[in-house]
Amino acid sequence: MYYVIRSKTILQAAIAAVLAVTFCIGCYDLGIEPTPHAAPATTFVDVRDGHVYKKVTIGDQTWMAENLNFAAEGSACYVDNGLAGHWEPPQFCDRYGRLYDWNTAMDYVEGSSADPSGVEGVCPVGWHLPSEAEWNKLIHFLEPNAGTKMKSTDFPGNSPGYSAPVGRDTEHFEALAGGLGSLMSTSFFPNLGENPPYFWDAGRTGYWWTSTEYDIDNHKAWLRSLMGASTGVVDLQLDKHYMLSVRCVHD
Repeated sequence: MYYVIRSKTILQAAIAAVLAVTFCIGCYDLGIEPTPHAAPATTFVDVRDGHVYKKVTIGDQTWMAENLNFAAEGSACYVDNGLAGHWEPPQFCDRYGRLYDWNTAMDYVEGSSADPSGVEGVCPVGWHLPSEAEWNKLIHFLEPNAGTKMKSTDFPGNSPGYSAPVGRDTEHFEALAGGLGSLMSTSFFPNLGENPPYFWDAGRTGYWWTSTEYDIDNHKAWLRSLMGASTGVVDLQLDKHYMLSVRCVHD
């Protein structure tokens, strides 16, 4: 039995529905879809220096939607040392925020695995450095493919200029590949000799501290990382002297 669609509006809607099913109009690669009613980013001011940051609510947490850029003693802007693109430090701070060793990020208080962590650390007033548990809550809320949902839409698939962006940023978290650094000798690139500081991986990988120490070795702490075309979020531990990005969570 056949029916004639006489309404132009109904006909247009029917055609749109067929196209959407056929060509997946508005869909995301890998079956990645935004959380229903994903909140838009808003802003707040860090009263310490007047810097305006974006923030976003995801589930029952409110996160900074960009990396911290507070010039705490012991923090640094990424510096190109031949392992990343040709950048100058101010450009890195403006784009990626500053990098902090763990003790600076924590403001030299004891580690915490609680949810919430209770560690203000280097974060603005009313915000705190997230624990592993708080990062896990965010990731579990966004699964599957949490990493792709968190990455900015220009997060590179591998190295700058070689791969198309892989982020979808469906939740407005806007994670960037800010790299990492060290003011001490490092085994990551032994061919660089013994002349720190070292910086690498900007434009390739993002790393963020948690407030949680590694229970097997208290010289290390847990971090979360987004890298390349991976759709997930990597949990690692590193020596506390490494300098990583910081994202804060509202109290």
